[in-house]
Amino acid sequence: MARKLVTALVVVVAAVGAVAVVGAVLAARDDATVKPSGGPGAPRATNASPKVAAGNVVLLYSDERLTSRLRALAADIGGPPDPALVAAGQAVILQRRPGLRVAVTAVTSARRLEAGDPGDPALRAFAEYWLGRHPA
Repeated sequence: MARKLVTALVVVVAAVGAVAVVGAVLAARDDATVKPSGGPGAPRATNASPKVAAGNVVLLYSDERLTSRLRALAADIGGPPDPALVAAGQAVILQRRPGLRVAVTAVTSARRLEAGDPGDPALRAFAEYWLGRHPA
């Protein structure tokens, strides 16, 4: 009888110890060695214009000849223009802005990217990454 009691006590102590070890491992904080990049593009100033609702991507351009290519890109990434998508923060929006110093500037609520051409792969990657995201 005493032998069974000692065995049961050893099993209980081992189980409690195992739970404590698993809890310590799961609660351990791992400090990252690589800082997050924040996503593609450069940070935007907090009060930058235009104001962009979180999740939307705005493509600013000045050359009217780029309109059809940018419309095709926007439709390919975000679908056809739809006010419901704009309201939900899931739209790629075109805005013509005369006098820009680059062909296209893509902006979100927190990031921006300048591109020399609507066909620039970085422009597509930026829009695809940020579309629908709500940065903190």
